[in-house]
Amino acid sequence: MKKASILGVLVLLFLWVRGIELFFTESTIFSLKNIAITGNEGVSQDEVLKLADMRLKQNIFKVDLGDIERKIQKDKRVKSVETYRILPNQVAIRIEEKKPDLILNLSPELCGLSSEGEFIPLREGKAYDLPIVNGINTRSFKLYSRAEEPRIEEALAFYNAVKEKLPEFLDQISEIDLEDQDNLSVILVKSGARILFGTGDFQKKIERFVWLEKAAVVEECSCLDFRFKDQVIFKGAKKNL
Repeated sequence: MKKASILGVLVLLFLWVRGIELFFTESTIFSLKNIAITGNEGVSQDEVLKLADMRLKQNIFKVDLGDIERKIQKDKRVKSVETYRILPNQVAIRIEEKKPDLILNLSPELCGLSSEGEFIPLREGKAYDLPIVNGINTRSFKLYSRAEEPRIEEALAFYNAVKEKLPEFLDQISEIDLEDQDNLSVILVKSGARILFGTGDFQKKIERFVWLEKAAVVEECSCLDFRFKDQVIFKGAKKNL
């Protein structure tokens, strides 16, 4: 009797679970009626829908969200994709597009550069409040490909060191100047002061810069030189740290 009772309970449990599964996967209540797309600027709504290859009226629980993300991610303009269901009948697609973190002055052209080192196009008519990198000799480049120019790699190393150690400083930088092959320098937005960072070892140099900024020294100088080990040279003065 006990075995029969247990078997009966298991059968009922199976039927109950199966009934719930059929309700969610077959009921017209959950038929896809709307696809909400957010975060896209350069990639149009129609392009996203074409990439996603989704059909309205299909059951939202039968939609393979992972497959949709993989399809959209194939577009070189897309950095990341997130999809999720919104009950009872929507699927949401949130897109993060690749965006420039720096602007390269490739006279006569301007081109964006991501922190990952990819050439990113600048959207026509959009204002970008980003540091401009001067002194790059590259004249030919392929959008959404990685920059291989050593001087660009130097600018990226500096950018990422600042982003890690002092991200708020990025808003103060007007230009990153690479005209001098042996010296990366930056020009500040407000004061126009020039800061010389030399080449390499940028994290340690930024740490020294942080110390000076906290001491309110930076805003009083027209030039700071971090090229020498364990010291900073001010315009007209020299201090060991």
